[in-house]
Amino acid sequence: MPDPAKPIVRLERPTEDKKQKKKAPPAQDPIIKLAIRLNEGVNEALRSLIRYRGDLSVMAIEALEGIDLATVALVSVEEKMVRDTTISLPRPLHKKLKKVAEDRGTSMNILVNTGLAYWLAKKGAISLR
Repeated sequence: MPDPAKPIVRLERPTEDKKQKKKAPPAQDPIIKLAIRLNEGVNEALRSLIRYRGDLSVMAIEALEGIDLATVALVSVEEKMVRDTTISLPRPLHKKLKKVAEDRGTSMNILVNTGLAYWLAKKGAISLR
């Protein structure tokens, strides 16, 4: 027999209108892994920034979204490149890069290097000639 001095709590099943509907997490765009060969100067400047700031992919996304890659002058294909580096891009950005590369008759690799070069130049990490 329960002690009348102690309060008792009874659990109730929620009724249909009391049930909270679980919201699905917002759909995120799939991530595309892109292997690129960075220009030697761009690579050195980025690696220096990464030591102080974080993830290369985050920097690449910021650079590629902040530069009008359809109109800026492209980096030279004759510049020395380093071995492959993998960056993760949201699918819409990857699609945009692919289309701009096709429209400009260049590679996505050159576009990524161009975007990063302009972004690094804005930050004063490199200078463009």
